[in-house]
Amino acid sequence: MILLFNRLGRYIFFQNMRMTLLISSVLISAIWLTQSLRFIDYIMTKGLSFVLFIKLSSFLIPSLISTIFPIAFFIACLFIFSKLYSDNELVVMRSLGLSNFKIINPFLMGAFFITLILYAVNFYVHPMAKTNFNELRNDIRNNLSGKWIQPGVFININGLTFYTKQKTSSGDMKGIFFHDARNPKSVSTITAQLGQIQETANGLKFILYHGTRQSTSNKTHKPSILTFERYSVDVENVQPQKKRRKDANELSMAELFKYQGSSPHQQENQKRRRIEAHERILLPLVVFPFALLAGLVFLLGDYNRRGKTQRLAIGISGALIIEVGLFFCINLFQRYESMIYVAYTTLLSLNFLFLWFLLKSPRKTNSRQKPDQAPQQQEGEAS
Repeated sequence: MILLFNRLGRYIFFQNMRMTLLISSVLISAIWLTQSLRFIDYIMTKGLSFVLFIKLSSFLIPSLISTIFPIAFFIACLFIFSKLYSDNELVVMRSLGLSNFKIINPFLMGAFFITLILYAVNFYVHPMAKTNFNELRNDIRNNLSGKWIQPGVFININGLTFYTKQKTSSGDMKGIFFHDARNPKSVSTITAQLGQIQETANGLKFILYHGTRQSTSNKTHKPSILTFERYSVDVENVQPQKKRRKDANELSMAELFKYQGSSPHQQENQKRRRIEAHERILLPLVVFPFALLAGLVFLLGDYNRRGKTQRLAIGISGALIIEVGLFFCINLFQRYESMIYVAYTTLLSLNFLFLWFLLKSPRKTNSRQKPDQAPQQQEGEAS
């Protein structure tokens, strides 16, 4: 009976999954925090609210999942195997007649589920998140919207500095300050008690009430003050609205493999899309060699409690070589497209090689004995 359907197999499987999720959560949170710090500029200059900041930075999480999950899974496998090794549970499993394949079977099933999750993220979630991220970022960078304006924050817009002391839930503003330096020949400063925002096709229109406008003439350098009951200021977008061209990492798998044409530019674009598609397929496949490698370093050889550190070092070094080699091949895709097939062949060969070593090795794992123990035991039997 397959170990996964036994109580022991279910215990190992769920322990491995829980450990993977825990390690992934910690690593993703740490890296996400460092990545999201680059959007602090949007809060300072654009007046971006904390909710929109979280929304923008959360679109980075799917790309982190595809990179972090395999590493977290391998760390979890090493941790579980190390615990089983230290507690002599592997020796007990061997004494029950379990083969290497039955012992490692829960880890392989875990690798299968992790692979499904990564493919769902890479094929569907990641392209949508990347598209939403780029659209929202471009909206913040290039187009002024009333939702970016936050009270108590100075905002620079095309040479215009804006500040409002208070903003109500209906969108009305109180305590408004404008410094309009868009035209160097006519610089003005506007203050108003109340104001409203109207969004138009070209940008925003500020309607101000009960205020003053102060300007200085370049010829006479004399200030002039205008008191108004109602005054409007138009602020155009930095760039006109136009259809944005999607990057390769925003496209679906069907769009990535779609034929583009025969011109050199279209062929180059199609090559970049094909590389992106194979990268999405390759990255999740690394979890199977990771699971087999973790089992290989702990299931082969005689049992020796002092040798656990050496086994961990071998496993970490092997995983590092696999990960670096895979990313090395991916980086060479743009130059040598044949490296795609090298990456597939390498991963497939590692799976067969590791599995062959596990199946070939004997079931028993004997604890290492000292050389002088065997003669003493024989003398005791003789007496």
